[in-house]
Amino acid sequence: MVSNKAIELSSVEHYNRSLSTWKNGEESFIKACKLNNIDYKKSNKNEDINHIDFWVYGKGIDIKGFKKSHQEGFIVVEFKNVQGNAGSCSDASCCEWIAFQFENCFWIVRKEELLTYCRKNVKIEYVENFKDCYKKLYSRKGRNDQMTKLHLRDIKNFNFIWKLCY
Repeated sequence: MVSNKAIELSSVEHYNRSLSTWKNGEESFIKACKLNNIDYKKSNKNEDINHIDFWVYGKGIDIKGFKKSHQEGFIVVEFKNVQGNAGSCSDASCCEWIAFQFENCFWIVRKEELLTYCRKNVKIEYVENFKDCYKKLYSRKGRNDQMTKLHLRDIKNFNFIWKLCY
């Protein structure tokens, strides 16, 4: 879901791209579940605000749609959202799993394992450009978000990683 604050801060083009990424990500996730005979349930609005897009196997899952960074082999890990509130990868986030969409599949990890990895491996060093935020912190100008970028290979050895294809 795209927040009102994000809408206010974004150009129409960026907002439309974000909305499309979000919708396509959710539609692709539903397709993947159906193709793999996995029962899922769409979250309600309150759950969605707390980073749960779907329920699968009794676990709340946050879907991260197919972004340009994913095309380049990276995932974006969000610690704080645009308002400075809990991001999907934070202690306060209610999701248990985060699903990153790549071409024809989702790579799904446990939020806690991703957060622990980031605490050990991401430098507390802010960079000014998104392209430079690999294992470093980045906030967009005029926003209160906080994120980093990891390569898919960084998470492939996690204890729990699930590749869900569609």
